[in-house]
Amino acid sequence: MTKKKYDFKYDFEIGYFIKSPCKKCLQKKDFPKCAEHCDLLDRIHTMLSDVISCTRRKDL
Repeated sequence: MTKKKYDFKYDFEIGYFIKSPCKKCLQKKDFPKCAEHCDLLDRIHTMLSDVISCTRRKDL
């Protein structure tokens, strides 16, 4: 059995949003239906799915 190699990034490497990418979108009149077919949101979700949070939880 081979182990999967993961190439995670931490949230401080990715950054954060200062405003929604949908604010200036030409399709925003169709929101939220347009989100299902949005390439930009798909790319954002893909990037964020590989991110590990660097915050520590005290209750763990």
